[in-house]
Amino acid sequence: MKKLLLEYSRLIGYTFTGLIFGLAFFLIFLNYNHAKDIGEIADVSANLATTRESVQQKINTIKENAAVYDPNTYRGSYISYDLSNIQIRLNACASSFESEESQAYLQKTEYSLKEVYDFASFYQNKILNDCVVMQLNYFGSSDSESMNIPSLATIRPFVRLNISKLMNNPAYIMSNIENADNYQFSNNDNKNTIFGLTKDSYYAILENYNASLDLAVEISEWYKNIVIGG
Repeated sequence: MKKLLLEYSRLIGYTFTGLIFGLAFFLIFLNYNHAKDIGEIADVSANLATTRESVQQKINTIKENAAVYDPNTYRGSYISYDLSNIQIRLNACASSFESEESQAYLQKTEYSLKEVYDFASFYQNKILNDCVVMQLNYFGSSDSESMNIPSLATIRPFVRLNISKLMNNPAYIMSNIENADNYQFSNNDNKNTIFGLTKDSYYAILENYNASLDLAVEISEWYKNIVIGG
């Protein structure tokens, strides 16, 4: 009887061990196939050269407009401290867009879903936060009311509206990418879904990138006009 129970216990143990190994193999197999799916590469080279050229032109415009103000030669009626403050903010934004990391993302012709997520994370942290929130948001906030520049009141609602639009999009895009990272069997439908999500997410981030840059250009044009006209 004791020997029978021992054999029975061993059988249960072997069965349990086999189930564990089977489950482990199943999960490894599932992860391997899922990794292949999310590793699908999307070609984004179409019009990329034109995009890079357009981005650089806009960056140059911001820098040129910011450089219109020279404290040594300015003879206008606005306070030099205010004009210098705006100039610093515009140049900080231009630097964010012109950074080595920013340019590297615009050079890439192929993206995986993870690389698009990294691009979105870079945009959120370095463009949206460092430029839009830390610099451009000043022109739409009540803090800017201390500046004795009447036309600033005119552009303030425009700045607020555009920043509000920009703030909502990146988190939504990144959430969609995160939700795609789940366990499932590999098939053509999943691959096509991942491929489409990769391309759509990339162009959505690029659109936000350009919208942020356009806002900086608009503010720099306003700045140039008040320096020249003031």
